[in-house]
Amino acid sequence: MMPTARNFVDCMTCKLTAFALVAMLIYAVGARAQDPGARTFRFSGYGTVGLVHSSEDQADYTNSPWYKPSGAGHTRKWSADIDSRLGLQLDATFTPRFSAVVQVLSQLRYDNTYTPTVEWANIKYAFTPDFSARLGRIVMSTFLASDYRNVGYAYPWVRPPLDVYNMMPVNTNDGADASYRFHFGEATNTVQGFFGVDNLKGPGNAYHPAVSNNPARDSWGFFDTFEQGPAIFRLAYQESTLSLDGVNAFFDQFKNFGPQGLALAEKYGSYKTPVIFYGASASYDPGKWFLMGEWGRSKLLPSFMGGQVAWYVSSGYRFGDFTPYVAYAKSRKLTTTSDPGLNLRSVPPYLVGYAAGLNAGLNGFLKPITGTTVTLGSRWDFMKNADLKLQYEHIELDANSSGLLINLQPGFKPGGKLNVLSATVDFVF
Repeated sequence: MMPTARNFVDCMTCKLTAFALVAMLIYAVGARAQDPGARTFRFSGYGTVGLVHSSEDQADYTNSPWYKPSGAGHTRKWSADIDSRLGLQLDATFTPRFSAVVQVLSQLRYDNTYTPTVEWANIKYAFTPDFSARLGRIVMSTFLASDYRNVGYAYPWVRPPLDVYNMMPVNTNDGADASYRFHFGEATNTVQGFFGVDNLKGPGNAYHPAVSNNPARDSWGFFDTFEQGPAIFRLAYQESTLSLDGVNAFFDQFKNFGPQGLALAEKYGSYKTPVIFYGASASYDPGKWFLMGEWGRSKLLPSFMGGQVAWYVSSGYRFGDFTPYVAYAKSRKLTTTSDPGLNLRSVPPYLVGYAAGLNAGLNGFLKPITGTTVTLGSRWDFMKNADLKLQYEHIELDANSSGLLINLQPGFKPGGKLNVLSATVDFVF
């Protein structure tokens, strides 16, 4: 079978990136051999050891419903898999303009293993001190903490507020980006644009439990970051074409019921669904205290996920090595949350039970993932490059909402409340 033009571009992007990284490694080894004192490589790492408890025993709380197969609550009362991770990074600088980075991350994956994956792998060329371009795998700067989202030591909370940070399933990009920094006195404004592809692996869902392949194509967008002293303001826009294979396997079953089933599949399935996100964020951190907030709106249409708005505000005060903090987050769905589904009167009698099950599954998908989260916590920097965090979250789900919970059990009641306790130790080296 002949490859399509898009597949060819995707394949060539990955191969060119891999070739470039290998070429740079050979170049760096040669340069170091000629000058053993040259500082060509810099090795660093980070990690988190965490433990989480959820009061909801009919579902699992997790920090990433897109990628994690289990969490705390139903699967186990206390889970060490939600936040625990280890990352290693190698930075290579070949010339003042030419550099590269590779980062490998081990955390619980979609397949219930800790197999390391490549988080970053790109080459960078700085045309000027203010204008640069990268090629390879790049984490997209959608949110304030996106670039260091996995580095728990870099932010005050146990984890960034999930109501906002789980709005976009597409977080990395295999392609290219470019950024230019403008100067306005003591202020700077950085504009960054990107394009590329990604291939997300998901743990499936209740209706299709197998691991799913979720290709994201035609990804592009821009981020604008304004900085002056302790203040940061950011605008973000990104767009992708996403297909959730596990979800589509469920909606494909509707196609067996003629035109009405085909219409439902096309309305709610994720067959090359446009995924659009735009958001705004701000942060002010003069040192002794901080105040920050983020707002986002996502559109995943025409699919079962629909559109959503979410935001949070957070603040904390530093008393020496201790930083108590609070956060308030809210998410709201913008589209319908129920559908009558297949007309059971038009279905052959021997298929009524099957069709009714599909209707129930459809409305399970359409449940809103909205609610309110109040967070209280404290960070203790008990030693150099390490901290201990304790955090309490009270989550109130909106009517008929299952929030970001996964592995919903028959006894789960939407629209309830739950409490989550977390303890983590973060470190960098």
